[in-house]
Amino acid sequence: MNDVIVRAPYGALRGCATATGLAFLGLRYGEPPVGERRWAPPSRYKPPDGMVDATHFGPSPPQIASPATPWRAAFAPREMSEDCLNLNVWTPAADGARRPVLVHVFGGGFETGSASEGLQDAAALSAQAGAVVVRINFRIGALGFLSLGDSFGREFAAGNVALLDLRLALEWVRDNVGALGGDPDNVTIFGLSSGAFMIAALFALPETHGLFARAWMQSGSASRVLTRAQASATTETFLREVSVAAGDRDGLAKLGVEAILAAQRKVAALDLGDRNAPGGRTLGIVEDGVTLTRHPMSAFTAGERRDAPIVLGCTRDEARLWFAARMMRLPQAMDDVLAEMIRFSDAESGARLFAFYRARYGDLEPVGLREKFLSDAVYGVPALRTALAHGDAGGAAFLYRFDWSAPGAAAALGASHGFDEAFVWNAADARRFPLAAGDDDAAKLGEAMSSALIAFATNGSPGWPSLSESGAIRLFGGGSSAFAEIDRPLLDAWEGVARR
Repeated sequence: MNDVIVRAPYGALRGCATATGLAFLGLRYGEPPVGERRWAPPSRYKPPDGMVDATHFGPSPPQIASPATPWRAAFAPREMSEDCLNLNVWTPAADGARRPVLVHVFGGGFETGSASEGLQDAAALSAQAGAVVVRINFRIGALGFLSLGDSFGREFAAGNVALLDLRLALEWVRDNVGALGGDPDNVTIFGLSSGAFMIAALFALPETHGLFARAWMQSGSASRVLTRAQASATTETFLREVSVAAGDRDGLAKLGVEAILAAQRKVAALDLGDRNAPGGRTLGIVEDGVTLTRHPMSAFTAGERRDAPIVLGCTRDEARLWFAARMMRLPQAMDDVLAEMIRFSDAESGARLFAFYRARYGDLEPVGLREKFLSDAVYGVPALRTALAHGDAGGAAFLYRFDWSAPGAAAALGASHGFDEAFVWNAADARRFPLAAGDDDAAKLGEAMSSALIAFATNGSPGWPSLSESGAIRLFGGGSSAFAEIDRPLLDAWEGVARR
């Protein structure tokens, strides 16, 4: 690849030419969050005078490798470091044109992910869209979300430094993307799972107003937010695991990354229900009263960003992924399922939910009923509520459901959590997404979903009517039907049950 030189407010950038455009890689946006900056809000990076080398990816955030599964290869970034506040840019040309900008926020349960690896092909998406594509690395896991304020004082009061990383990266995009062929006034943020939950939380940060024009959220919405008390309890457990007393700043500073990751694995539950039930053991977004002073749903309900259209998507069988990966408790009796529904609500509401799910899915065994419940509890119901709140406040909200199943024996996996990502990125080929092998229609579905993302990033509409206009949900990959109506009986069953 040939080097190219571009001058931006950030400095003179040496990038590289690709087959379809230009790439500028490993650009620091924040000072290294190490030493005294560990667990601190990020600081804007000031590049030294001279040429900035942007020809190689920067490190991904520290994480524990994910094992191989039937639907993906083992995932472990090639280079990891606490010094991970960097981003990558792909553009058709650095010519001053004002192209749409797509900013990707990776998912991974708040504990894994990378802006340089995975099935995503940012160069290909940039070429297909005629847009600038930006992928951001940010802190994750305990290093990004551990809430230390109650244990270590005001200096550590920020419980969402990863959200602040995103905000700083978006400021970098605002200031520099114009020199790289993008329009800073036409930025779409998009992401899956924990990335989508983080995007929704950005709506509640006033400082992000003006940093993005719209948002596309897959399997994530204005929920999955921990209370300060819940986050502090998790922190106490973490500190016991690493044998550091509250207030012992020297002990905290001396912790090695491996010790932090090991404690993180013990603190956070693997079971989807145990992670997401009230009081569940997990790391993630915290309503800490400092960086996030209110629940993101309040921002949607108040219509504070009604100017920003949103797309929310879920898969039909979200929770099945965790059962397939053998990460879930298997209920032995219906009473176990009832107890979980009560745990998510209260005795009266839990009994009502149990009666609803038993009536709707009367032929399912306890495991199947638990899967249906958790798919709705964690993903489906919060997404629908977020979309309705945004629409009721005067915003444009579009909803879709992904129903595609793999051919052959893999069809038993259903339309599991995250399976739509390959299609949104137009990467549904056997090399990058093995489940697509043997399905001649997968490529067409990838074209349709990626085209919807591109249309949304270009003009604010994915190509189907908003929820308030039609009351309909776009279906992808489920057969001949293109739309489904809002599931009012489901909403009625969940009435009065709060989902943080």
